[in-house]
Amino acid sequence: MQSTWKKTTITFNLGTDPQHPIRITLANGIANPTPEAVEAFGGYLATLTGLPFQHAAVTTQNDVA
Repeated sequence: MQSTWKKTTITFNLGTDPQHPIRITLANGIANPTPEAVEAFGGYLATLTGLPFQHAAVTTQNDVA
């Protein structure tokens, strides 16, 4: 079985209200981002926006043949 990477999307949740976060979504990311890289980028977004970083969700799409 072969898996071919197609696309990675990373959604960052920022803000103080966990029920209504500010979401920033980045499409077409690298195939396997490390947790440290995702957390660091979330910190950069928090610095730029002035909002606290809550968490991020990484979604990867593959073709499996």
